This record gives sequence, C-alpha cells and structure tokens, in this order.
Amino acid sequence: MNAVIVPVLPRIALRRILFPTDFTEASNVALPVVSAIARRYGATVFAGYVWSHGPYTLVAPEAVAALDRQTDLESRAALAELLESPAFAGIKTEAVVRSGIAPQEIGRLVDQYAIDLVVMSTHGRTGFRHRVLGSVTEEAVRTLRCPVLTVGPHLASRFTKPDGIKEILFPTDLSEASLAVFPYLASLAHEYQSRLTVLHILPPNTPGRPGTGHLKHSLCEWMKKTLSNEISPRSTAEYNVASGPVAETILVHAQRSHTDLIGLGVRHARDVAKRFRETLAYRVLAESECPVLTTRAA
Repeated sequence: MNAVIVPVLPRIALRRILFPTDFTEASNVALPVVSAIARRYGATVFAGYVWSHGPYTLVAPEAVAALDRQTDLESRAALAELLESPAFAGIKTEAVVRSGIAPQEIGRLVDQYAIDLVVMSTHGRTGFRHRVLGSVTEEAVRTLRCPVLTVGPHLASRFTKPDGIKEILFPTDLSEASLAVFPYLASLAHEYQSRLTVLHILPPNTPGRPGTGHLKHSLCEWMKKTLSNEISPRSTAEYNVASGPVAETILVHAQRSHTDLIGLGVRHARDVAKRFRETLAYRVLAESECPVLTTRAA
C-alpha cells in the first residue's frame, strides 16, 4: 500500500460561517445545525441571499432599475427578519445580500469574508428515482475552497434540536482525495469527544474469497497506523472494513449507528464537473439522514 500523507490540523477555527438561504422551508431546515455549531465555536454567521435580475417583460428600461432596487430592499428586509429568529439569539450575525448567479456569488462571499465553513440545505426531491440535489448545493460542494456542511431532504427529526456530535462516520477508499476531510473530522471528534468510525468498503463479491479475512485485517491495521496518531485521546476511534454497494453500505451504517455526521473527501471540481451526479458523494448527500461534511482535495 502506498504511503499517504494526511495533513494535520490543530483545533478547527470556525470563526466565520456562511449560511446561504433562499427563505424557503427547505433552506430553514439547516437553521438548528448552523445555530448549534456557531454557539459551540463562538462563530459569526454570515447569512447570505443572492437574488437575480429579471427578466422583466413588457417593462420600460427606465423602470428596471427601480424594480431591482425594490427587490434588493425586500431581500434585505427578509434577511433581517430571519436573523431575528430565536435560532440566532446571542449569536453574532451579519446579513449579506448580492445580486447575480447564486453559485458564483457564494464563492465570492467565501473569499471576501474568509469563510471557514459553509452550511447549506439541499432542495432534493424524494421518492423513486428522485435522488436530486439543488444545483446551488451541488456547485458549492464541487467548487468551494472551504468545507461545506450539507443538510439534506431526508434529515432525521432529531437534528431539529442537535445535541452535539457523538458519532462521526468517515468512509474512505484510502485515496488522498478521500482523506482530505479527515483532519476536519479528527478535530471535530476532539472538540465534541466523539467516536470516529473509519470505514473502508470492499466490493460486494469479496466475502467468501480466499484471504478475505487477512485482507480486512491488513486494511484495518493500515488505517490505524496511518490515522491513529492524528486522533485526539479525547475521542475514540474504530476501524472497520465492510463489503457491499458503497453508497448503500455507508447510508445503512450511518442509520444503524445513529451517526451525527458523515465526512467525505471529494475530488477536485475539474475531475467531476461532467459526472458529479454519478459519484458516491452525490448519492450520500442526496439520501443521508444526517449532515454531511465535504472537503475538496487540494
């Protein structure tokens, strides 16, 4: 097995959190999660809304500017009202309103305000053949330089009142891309004194093959040797090797263990731009019952 370099992070400094919203019920599902993290880390929450211009039909050109000003004023009023909600009581907040294309403007906000974490909801549809993320969330996960914490449409009801992060699941294929998120998970496990489960998944046809037991043991030992030194004594770690369809195995494991957070390292945007909806990350983001933390590989 080739050596893999795992970057080391001290305690994560979550000083600035961006919460993009469109004021919908789906968007507000993330409010309790944003609030809990901001309180834990003493972070400032930048609540952001991006509105788009027109198109205005049958409107005189001189009226377009007035309509845009009205949209901007209404957007600022709605954001101010949101920040008055109990979820933000006692939290330092700042409202940011922009006009343009939402994914692009969110990226600019991340850079402008040196955002440490973006927390956002998806607008997935549920039901047969409806594994669909919102396009803004999809773009954020693929392109933003900072970690993105995604709250999906299947979020379990217990997250309406989050009670810390007791169980963290880290599925990994042992590549450097997947390991990119590990330092963040290790830091969060330290902060919350969590159990961190490292999970590698073999193909479904692996059980019963000669040497499978030895292979699983070797993989567990390699993961332990590679990762254990970066795990705080305040947290506990488990190293597991399973077999089966990868996404289904992750989701079932998370459900059965009442996982509070799944962490995924995702490949660089240029590597997945045309096929992100076919990736493991997309499937887990769309169907997870708990928040999912993603970080792009450098």
